[in-house]
Amino acid sequence: MDKNRRILTGTIMLAPIIAVSGMTLGSAQAAEIYSPKAILEVFTSQGCSSCPPADEFVTSIYRNKDILALAWHVDYWDYLGWKDTFAKPEHAVRQRRYSKSFEENQIYTPQAIMNGRSHTVGSRSNKIKAVLKDYEQNLQGLTVPINVSVIDDALDIQIAYGSDISKATLWMVYFTDQEVVKVEKGENRGKDLTYSNIVRDIELIGMMEPDGLKMMLPLKDLSQKGYDSCALLLQQTSKFGTPGPIIGATVIRDLKKS
Repeated sequence: MDKNRRILTGTIMLAPIIAVSGMTLGSAQAAEIYSPKAILEVFTSQGCSSCPPADEFVTSIYRNKDILALAWHVDYWDYLGWKDTFAKPEHAVRQRRYSKSFEENQIYTPQAIMNGRSHTVGSRSNKIKAVLKDYEQNLQGLTVPINVSVIDDALDIQIAYGSDISKATLWMVYFTDQEVVKVEKGENRGKDLTYSNIVRDIELIGMMEPDGLKMMLPLKDLSQKGYDSCALLLQQTSKFGTPGPIIGATVIRDLKKS
């Protein structure tokens, strides 16, 4: 067993993600929109002693505009003595669905998933960066533009149709930029841990249609949800009906200022 990860075996369940091309909003809005080149999803837990190095890596790049790193906190290590304050059962469900996509029968933390295409231990920062760069160079990165403009205080989102993205789904992931947690029990007892790009919610926005995908999202509605930032992710579905490659993404920062 890899000493840098904690493994959970169990049954596999099923499900998917999103993407966009970016710009900065005008003076009327302080929010910022941009398009990353890659998506890194890290499944982590405050109660896992193997996770802090991966969490530190996420923090080191959390404002990097080339790589959007998202931290999905899971709850299956809560029994070790500390209940993760950001964890949701749905996050573990997403991780298990990825496991089904990769045709594996176990999940672990910290797990890093790159562009929805492959995975490795979340603390292996050099490998993660190398894989994401390789994906970009070999057209396995975020190749589908999501065109975003601001019209009357709303986001106008448009994605052109393509046969290769006919089964892609558009999601909105909401996240908190950064928080520090004092862990009082469990494997990380006594540590003040910094977490970044903490996923708090995800919702289905739309699916590709024969004429593409077009929609308007009021900025006010986004900011009223109370999260710092969000990201549109365009994700294909695997042959199992589970999350597949992420082919497009756009980040919207500083929602509370808009």
